[in-house]
Amino acid sequence: MNTEPQYTAVLAEPYEYNGDSTTELPVVDYEFVGSMYLFELADGTSRSLGTGVVEDVSPTEE
Repeated sequence: MNTEPQYTAVLAEPYEYNGDSTTELPVVDYEFVGSMYLFELADGTSRSLGTGVVEDVSPTEE
């Protein structure tokens, strides 16, 4: 299973990730369902966030 981030999710407000407050999440894979993003994160966890919290999801730069 790939654990390298393939995307970066930019959030409208700070979010707790790995003990830090951040506005960017490293995303391995995601799915958009209705008004929710379902994220598989680089630390192996999953998070669901609404479109009001997620500003953008873009591929990581190589």
